[in-house]
Amino acid sequence: MICTRTIRLLRHCRYTLYLLGFIVPSIVFGQMKTDSLINAFYKTDEIKAKAIILKDLSRTTFIDGDYASAIYYLQKKSELHLQMDDSIGWADTEYNLGMLYSVTLNFEEATKHSLKAMQYFKRRNLTIAFVNSCINLGYIHNELKQIDNALMYYKFALNGLNSVLNQDELDAATTNLGNFGNALQLTERNANPQHQNEVANKAIGASLAQVYSALGVLNLKSDKADSAEYYVYRGLELSVANNNQSDIANGQILLGKVYFAQARRPEAYRITEKGLETAKIIKNRTLVMEAYSELARISMSLKQPGLAYSFLDQYITLKDSIYNEQMSALLSKGGVRFEISDKRDDKGYLLTENLDQIRTIQNSRIIKWVLFVSFTVIVIFLVIILRKYYVKARIVKELKEKYKTAEDQRNQLENLIQTKDKFLSIIAHDLKNPFNSLLGFADLAYNDFDEISDAEKKSYLKVIRQSGQHIYALLDNLLSWSRAQSGRIDFYPEPVSLTESIENAVELVRNSADNKQITLFSDFSGDVIVKADRNMLSTVLRNLLTNAIKFTANGGSVTISSSINTKKVTVKVSDTGIGMSPEELEKLFKLDGGLKTTGTANEIGTGLGLILCQEFMALHKSKIIAESTPGKGSTFSFTLDFIQQL
Repeated sequence: MICTRTIRLLRHCRYTLYLLGFIVPSIVFGQMKTDSLINAFYKTDEIKAKAIILKDLSRTTFIDGDYASAIYYLQKKSELHLQMDDSIGWADTEYNLGMLYSVTLNFEEATKHSLKAMQYFKRRNLTIAFVNSCINLGYIHNELKQIDNALMYYKFALNGLNSVLNQDELDAATTNLGNFGNALQLTERNANPQHQNEVANKAIGASLAQVYSALGVLNLKSDKADSAEYYVYRGLELSVANNNQSDIANGQILLGKVYFAQARRPEAYRITEKGLETAKIIKNRTLVMEAYSELARISMSLKQPGLAYSFLDQYITLKDSIYNEQMSALLSKGGVRFEISDKRDDKGYLLTENLDQIRTIQNSRIIKWVLFVSFTVIVIFLVIILRKYYVKARIVKELKEKYKTAEDQRNQLENLIQTKDKFLSIIAHDLKNPFNSLLGFADLAYNDFDEISDAEKKSYLKVIRQSGQHIYALLDNLLSWSRAQSGRIDFYPEPVSLTESIENAVELVRNSADNKQITLFSDFSGDVIVKADRNMLSTVLRNLLTNAIKFTANGGSVTISSSINTKKVTVKVSDTGIGMSPEELEKLFKLDGGLKTTGTANEIGTGLGLILCQEFMALHKSKIIAESTPGKGSTFSFTLDFIQQL
């Protein structure tokens, strides 16, 4: 039975003529060159000439995408260099093997060969070659997610590049540049020593910039934002000095990520925006996409959902455009490169056949070419069709995942907007009530001032005062919360007397407690010094005590206590109030929770104070924990770093 997929493949037979007219000749010519080199290999007995031919064979098969054969030829080349006692040629071949194994994602073999080359170059003081080996090892360990090892090798490369910049070493380095780069290789043929050093300096500066950027990324992965900032900034300086626009754009976007990790969001936005502008100028769409994605993330953190949505939309549009172009190019070319495989082609094993067998095959050249071309046409045709479907299916899957991610982010933005709208509605409503009381009693006192008694005037003033205090507390929490959301609030942890902070907070709420005949208890022994932001701690204590008083009936009690446990101090605020159900506990610390916050004396509030306290505690790497039983009261607790007890 012919399966549905087979039927779909057969529909593409119209590509056969195209394959025969375009792809097959290029494959055949590549094969002819390879066989010509193999024949030359067996016709010479000189080891040095054989090594040169093997180098050409490895290069040709690598270009054809036959990585297994390229590796095989390099291994044979390495053996010949050992026979010739050519240690430099051997080390250079080991370095190339490490690079090629990296391309095939065989990082175990890549590490082994790169280490051999690095150790040799280090012993021989071949700094440039040593640096290249270290950079490759850094890349390998980064891919293996071994961040510490990657950092070590990149730092070796950094030290080597800095030492080469010294003039004495630079003169020696330019005579043995190895695989350092095209710009440096040009200096080998340049007769002007001054110009030679200038070109070498520029190339080394470009490599330095890339190593600094790699170190910055690795430190950022290790949550070392300050170190990451240093390396990324140094790399950006070098890129600017070399006027390398691509590295400049990449450095600016990387610096934006570092600033974001440091909670410096406005700075992150500005530098990433510069990176976007630079990437657009040089038309580097990959960097443009990365900048759009990063700006969307920063805008969301700055609570600018409209702007974040705009960047996200531009990111998706550019992604779609690139995808469509890739698909168009794929269809127009009619084929793709072979998949990397661990299986070696027969031509890779021709070197293991004896000379008589090779000569026999050469005598039947016409038959061999007919069979080879026929077989190649069939195999290539099938591989291309299968590969095309595989690539298309993979791209479609990736696009679906990207669209799902974009849709999730869009829903998140919409939820954020709805939450903000609801929050503003709550704020407006809860500001209106105390303002009504304040204005109403102020009007009564003003209009009937001569008719009302002093006792009534005093009662009116009391209501006005309470309304003003409530409005002030609400606005103070609102402003603090707004600064915290936008990343503009300052956080300065320092040694703080917990006892003094508690006593100050108790004095601030004592009048409210006395009005409801609530007893305030403090349970702590001696003065405890903690590490905290003084102003944030004061705000948290004031809000928790105010809430406890608000939900405790007349005649109840509120207790604030502290206890020391090794390196932490636990602070608890307990009350004998009305308590909360499990459902109500779930709605705490959420703007859209819809939790009613009317107190026992009809006090009102938005719940914003608790949300603000939770965010302040998060900056202290702590969390407010709420426990409550309906009718028996509630307890709110948090921990701080303990310094000492006096």
